[in-house]
Amino acid sequence: MNISETLQELLKGRVDFVLVGGVAVTLHGVVRGTMDLDIVLAMNDANLDRFIEVAKSLKMTPRIPVSMEVLKDKQAIDRFHKEKHMLAFSLWPADPAGAVIDVLVRPEASYEELSKDAVLKYFLGLEIKVASIKHLLLMKTAAGRGVDLFDIKALEALQAAKGEQ
Repeated sequence: MNISETLQELLKGRVDFVLVGGVAVTLHGVVRGTMDLDIVLAMNDANLDRFIEVAKSLKMTPRIPVSMEVLKDKQAIDRFHKEKHMLAFSLWPADPAGAVIDVLVRPEASYEELSKDAVLKYFLGLEIKVASIKHLLLMKTAAGRGVDLFDIKALEALQAAKGEQ
């Protein structure tokens, strides 16, 4: 499944998430390519159950050899973060051309903060909660990869054009 189909399934499954990362940057108006979906989930059991159900229906598998249900185990996620420096729990599609989902397990802003300041964007007829430019800048600055530096400059220009801080 491609990015739009994956987003459609997450929305149809009533998964509560905020889109972050490259697709979020693109939806704010920065032209760039990406092949994955970076999301921050509401980490309550009901939402995680819905997410896992959708991911399984999409025939996705964790990149690491564990069950998807480990997302519901806060102690295991804490251990992965501490011992393996895990920042995202990656799910890979059965089709190599499909969209990877990266669930951020240690985002710079909590789901609650991201959701509160999120903006609704439309993508191929889908209404999606997208992290604010402010929060994307926070997350991109913390990550500090080459592609993030490009995104930071572009997002700062958008922010200045909108008169935001």
